[in-house]
Amino acid sequence: MTRTLGALFLGLDCSTQSLKASLLSADLDILREVAVNFDKDLPQYGTKGGVLYGTPGEVFSPVMLPVEAMDVLFERMQAAGWPLGQVKGVAAAGQQHASVYWSTESSKILSSVDPSRPLHEQLQGAFSRETIPNWQDSATTAECRAIEAAVGGPEALAEITGSKAYERFTGAQIMRFKRLEPQAYAATDRIGLVSSAITTLLCLDGEVKGIDESDVCGMNLWTMNNPARGWHAGILAAIAGKDGAEELARKLGTVERDGGRVVGKIGQWFVKRYGFNPECCVFPGTGDNPATFLSLTLRPSEGLVSLGTSDVVLVSTSSYNPHQEYHAFFHPAQDAESSQAGLRYFNMLVYKNGSLAREHVRDRYFDKSWERFNAAVQALRPKAPFDLPMRAAFWWLLPDIIPDGAHGVFKYISKPSKEYSLPSFEASAAKSVSDFPDVRAEALAILESQLLNYRSRSSTILGDSSTPFLPSSPGVPSSIPRLTRVYATGGASANRTILSLMSDVLSAPVCKNVEYAPETGWVDADWNACSVGVAYKARWGWERHVAGRNIGFDELVTECRQTRAARRGEVKTGTDIQEEGIKVVATPGPGSGAYERRVEWWRAMEERALRESKLAK
Repeated sequence: MTRTLGALFLGLDCSTQSLKASLLSADLDILREVAVNFDKDLPQYGTKGGVLYGTPGEVFSPVMLPVEAMDVLFERMQAAGWPLGQVKGVAAAGQQHASVYWSTESSKILSSVDPSRPLHEQLQGAFSRETIPNWQDSATTAECRAIEAAVGGPEALAEITGSKAYERFTGAQIMRFKRLEPQAYAATDRIGLVSSAITTLLCLDGEVKGIDESDVCGMNLWTMNNPARGWHAGILAAIAGKDGAEELARKLGTVERDGGRVVGKIGQWFVKRYGFNPECCVFPGTGDNPATFLSLTLRPSEGLVSLGTSDVVLVSTSSYNPHQEYHAFFHPAQDAESSQAGLRYFNMLVYKNGSLAREHVRDRYFDKSWERFNAAVQALRPKAPFDLPMRAAFWWLLPDIIPDGAHGVFKYISKPSKEYSLPSFEASAAKSVSDFPDVRAEALAILESQLLNYRSRSSTILGDSSTPFLPSSPGVPSSIPRLTRVYATGGASANRTILSLMSDVLSAPVCKNVEYAPETGWVDADWNACSVGVAYKARWGWERHVAGRNIGFDELVTECRQTRAARRGEVKTGTDIQEEGIKVVATPGPGSGAYERRVEWWRAMEERALRESKLAK
């Protein structure tokens, strides 16, 4: 580190496979990172990929695993010489949905830890349940149906809580725990999430900390569609019975509705053992997806497309837009005083068939070569506004989440014509094929289908338009809402051909987070998004509640970026740097208009493929 360090901020991320930490400066430079891999560094727990497996559908981890990982993580920080005494604020992220069950003895144990001994040696009695159900768990189907039935079905549940019932969601997991282990449930004093559990361990003041309101949206328990937000009495009664609903609400505790509130000071165990300043503030933890959202500072109408084994799309919005197909969350960095009209949200769409399907097509048709795959895409992609796509391919190798349960491979060739006044007519007339005559079309069609899916559904979230078709261009809506900027992350985001096509299909610039190194200039950022995102939140909370400034999260991050740019002596070093730390890697080309004219056509094609998928079962 070449310059004097001032106030520092720490973010922790407890994911499925590891516990990570990021140390940031006051102007949000990422200074240090460290991680503890559960399988490798804590082999005594016997996990594989961070989890264990039980009866069919059960996926979980030992509750003491993240506790002992905390010991190892902070030992590594100290051994590496991290200046922990300068940390002014800390916050945590945790895998979404995963629940932690605290015993009636937990408060006493948490307030009496000995700084001379590791945490894991002292917290054995703090938990009433020895396991943490993992987000991959699928053993609660019966409980999901019961919760949906209690409120009038999946659509009603999505309207109330932001999502229909999912097996991994916490409400169904609590219901199953109560049914199978009633004595352990009775011995549970508090129920939290991994994020609030790590927050509790950071404070060690005898109080189990409340769940953050953004993270609570992954529980199927919280009323989002009402100004009087709170635990939904009918759902609690479905889980715990009418006589047990109030007690369950007490176990769940008070939800943190201010993402930047100080919930405590760092525990004396950390002060005496690792040299933290006793005035270091702890802020509410949040889920891994909200934390990733924060690391990108997504403004309203901006989005993220994470291209991994599964694809994930995040859409930032100023309105509450629930739907059975996706998840709605409160913005994780807003204050408790925000009126219902001033609240911000984001929606998350999850697709099982992401890189899984792309790589399958690459391997089957292009000899496992991305170079050949990309060349095929470049050769056939639209190059003018009326160079309309006429092939559609749906590769649902696994039963997908969006559309729900879609399974199978379906390919079609249609023939765009001015005679077709409706996309549904063209879709019904399309020819079903097993393979396209030109093998190059296989590469383009899989990408087009996936990206048009993201284009179609993001436009619905942002406010679908019912504007009639333009008379001059049959089948073309005059206005389809679109994302104003898209961030690309995940392994496949290294493929610039995919990003270029993404920009055309989504009709938006595609960006990546970048860092400036004096020796090399701008390079793709290589830091852990979740721990960085909550360190941003700690910095924002400290500015509001310690420095005393009434400032919004986005505004603070922008200020910090401008400070970094000024210190470096420049704001931009090229036209591709849109603002400090954000590089435009692709912009819409001449073919973008062709995709804009085919959104409704693609929707009709998907409807046909989905019908045929159901008939094939």
